[in-house]
Amino acid sequence: MSQATAENVQAQMTRTNGLLVRLATIVGSHTTVDLFAAIVGPLIGVLQIRCELTPQQTAWLLGVGSLSSGLSQPISAWLSDRFDSRLFGAAGLALAAICLSCIGLADDFRSLLVLFVCGMIGVGIFHPVGASTMGQLADQLRGRKRSIGISVFFVAGMAGGIAGSLIARQVATAGDAGFSLLRLAIVPGLFVAAILFFAIRRVPHRHHEHHLLRFDDGEIARRWLMIGLLFFGNALRFTVNMALVYLLVRWAESMVAQQNPLFATDEVAAYGGKIAGTLLALMVLGMAVGGLTVGTLVGQGREKWPLVIVPIVFAPLIALFGGATLVGGYFLAVLAGVGFASVIPVTLSLAQRLLPHRTSLASGIMLGGAWTIAVVGPRLAEYCLGTLHLGLPRTFQFTAVLLAISGVVCLPLNSALLRRIAADSSSSA
Repeated sequence: MSQATAENVQAQMTRTNGLLVRLATIVGSHTTVDLFAAIVGPLIGVLQIRCELTPQQTAWLLGVGSLSSGLSQPISAWLSDRFDSRLFGAAGLALAAICLSCIGLADDFRSLLVLFVCGMIGVGIFHPVGASTMGQLADQLRGRKRSIGISVFFVAGMAGGIAGSLIARQVATAGDAGFSLLRLAIVPGLFVAAILFFAIRRVPHRHHEHHLLRFDDGEIARRWLMIGLLFFGNALRFTVNMALVYLLVRWAESMVAQQNPLFATDEVAAYGGKIAGTLLALMVLGMAVGGLTVGTLVGQGREKWPLVIVPIVFAPLIALFGGATLVGGYFLAVLAGVGFASVIPVTLSLAQRLLPHRTSLASGIMLGGAWTIAVVGPRLAEYCLGTLHLGLPRTFQFTAVLLAISGVVCLPLNSALLRRIAADSSSSA
């Protein structure tokens, strides 16, 4: 091997290693930010007692958190693309760490609302930049690994969700001491945010050949129609997700109350929170397994039918929750996560290829834009339980119908256009 060839190989290895380090940083950052985001859900029953919330306020709290996270994503994504800045990713992580680790300082609805909303805004700000950067860097690897990179990014968030739910289990039964220890998480959160900033600050926002792309009006309309269909499907899936966060807490509390009829309300909330933490962790596990499997196996250009079939097949399993035992509920929680989340990485990767010149915006629409609609999930679930008095079984059935519809809305996707976009991506590799 000549000296020039050896130097080229060494340079390529150095470049690849640098890419892998930055990709690992984004993965770790996503795990961290979603850990903070997952802590509040299982604790909602405990926080309801501590802050003297009504059931309606509890449901609205979860919904407003989703709304705050969702609205912040397309806005920060547009600003990120507009000013070619990756600062929003690190800033969002830092804000989430500060606010959500201090959630135990809240003593009424107003203070709880401020901390939770600000923390979820931080979570939202992180995601478009994180997803876009992951896709851009993965696309620089040999073989253009954008879809796989997005799937790994998605699973990293799920790992954080599992960790956050398990931490919340311990906090739920430890009382004030648990919330005090939780505040110490500010330090590692800010440390990860600083590392992220230096790792991604120079990552480009657009496809490297974006300046060569020219679409006629018909092409632009078809691409935006596809974005709209993907967005609507994700909005329904995220609504199902948020409804299940609320329903699983109530389901866990009902199980505790049935098995321990002499328990006081705060005891039911505490032990229900512990069970809910396990349920939500298992649901996130299903999200991770499903997202990695489907995101890896579904080839570019073949996305339509998995987007249609997977939600329809898994929807009936959510309907079974109403009559499940505790062990059966644990099993169904995993399958529910697979059902509503496994195709989300596919939609994210596809949206970035549909809008190659606005990858942060594409990510923001698929994640944050859809999360904005999901604000209705907890409130809708509470309305079915409290106002319509449908009971848990029928409310779970209604939620299952929403998931099935998320598959139906993807039927109009243009398979020919999907295949052409995939071919264009391969030819530019």
